[in-house]
Amino acid sequence: MLPACVLAAPLVGRLSDRIGRPRMIVLGYLIYFLLSLGFALAYSPWQVVVLFVAYGVFYAIDEAQSKAFVADLELERRATAMGLYNFVTGILYLPASVVAGALWLLHPSSAFYAAAGLSLAAIAVFMVLRPGVH
Repeated sequence: MLPACVLAAPLVGRLSDRIGRPRMIVLGYLIYFLLSLGFALAYSPWQVVVLFVAYGVFYAIDEAQSKAFVADLELERRATAMGLYNFVTGILYLPASVVAGALWLLHPSSAFYAAAGLSLAAIAVFMVLRPGVH
């Protein structure tokens, strides 16, 4: 995953400069949706390896573009905005991990199906909150 992320990061940044961060964020959510479905349906080790490499591309989008988007939203108090963003996401990781673990215990693929559904919900919410993004 890490080599794919490192290799994809400059390309993701260049693409973001051309099409805009909001579109890149939506693209990231779409990739995450496809990855989640892929992990839910994967049945052989080579498929999991390919999905982890592709996850590196998603991670390059998510990690940089989300933070850059937050920085673009608050020009006057960027540090405060970044701190708040990291605080909120950090707080949400624990319950999200607990829920994902519980779903995994029920059936491993259910955690990935839930992630796929949440990524579609994230796209919908993002599109509503950012109406200029299509």
